[in-house]
Amino acid sequence: MFNNSLKKEALSIHEKALKEYNQSYQRMTDWAETLYTHRVEAENQIKKIELVVNSVANTPKEYDTKMGNVRQQLINFRKTREYAQEAYDAAAKAGKNIAGGAAAGLGVAAMAPTALMGIATTFGTAATGTAISALSGAAAQKAAVAWLGRTFASFAVTGGTAGMAAGNAFLALAGPVGWGITAASTGVSLITMTNKNKEIADKAVSEAKEIIKARGSLDESATKILHLSMRTTAIAKQLPMERIESFMNADYKNLSGEDQYFLGQTVDLVETLSVLLNETVS
Repeated sequence: MFNNSLKKEALSIHEKALKEYNQSYQRMTDWAETLYTHRVEAENQIKKIELVVNSVANTPKEYDTKMGNVRQQLINFRKTREYAQEAYDAAAKAGKNIAGGAAAGLGVAAMAPTALMGIATTFGTAATGTAISALSGAAAQKAAVAWLGRTFASFAVTGGTAGMAAGNAFLALAGPVGWGITAASTGVSLITMTNKNKEIADKAVSEAKEIIKARGSLDESATKILHLSMRTTAIAKQLPMERIESFMNADYKNLSGEDQYFLGQTVDLVETLSVLLNETVS
C-alpha cells in the first residue's frame, strides 16, 4: 500500500517517543513521592523541635517571630495535603460514576496516597480558597486528560461529563507536567482517526514532536524535584535531635554561650526547613 512504510516508520517514532515520555513521567512522579516522604519526615522533626523551643524559658524575642513563621509553614503544608485529599476523593467518586460501575473508579482509588501527595505538594494546588466545584470549562477538561489520562483515557480524551468531573477534581493538582500528559494520552487517538497512510504518518510525527518536547519539561521538573529533595534532607541532617531534645524545659539565661548559640542556630535551621516544606516546582 502506498506510503505504508512511511506510516510504519512514523508510528515507530511515535511509539518510541511515548515510551521514553512515560519513563520520564514515572521517574518524575517517583522523585516527587520521595520528596514528599522526606517532607513528612521533616514535618515530624520540626514539630518535635517546636515543642522543645517553646518549652525553653526566657528565649530572645526573635524566637517568637521565627517560630511563628514555622507554625504558619506547618499549617500551609497541612492545608495542601487536605486540598489534595479532597481532589482525590472527588476524582474517585467521578470515576465510580462512569458507566455506572465502580470498577472504573479503581484506577484513582488505587493510586498510592504518597504518590498523589507528592504531586500535590511538589507542584502546588489551585489558588487558595478556590472550591473544586467552581473549577470548570476548558481548563478542567484539559486537567482531566492530564491527570486521569491513563485511568480514563477514552472518556477524558473524548470529553463528556465524566471527564469534566474528573478535571474539576484534579485541576488543583495540574502542574506544568499536565500538558505533557495531554500530548501523550491523545496521540494514539489522533493517529487512529484516519486510515490514510500519509495523513497518519504526518499526525504521528507531529504528535511525537510534542511528546518529545513534553518529555523535556518532565525531565527539567524531575531535576528540580531531586535538588529540592536533597536540600531538604541536607538541612534535616544538620538538626541533631538528641542534643536538641536535651534543652526541653531549660532556661535560656542559664545556658552556656555555646548552648545559646546552638539553640539559635537550631531555630534558624528549622525555620529554613519549614519553608522548604512548601517550596514548589514550576
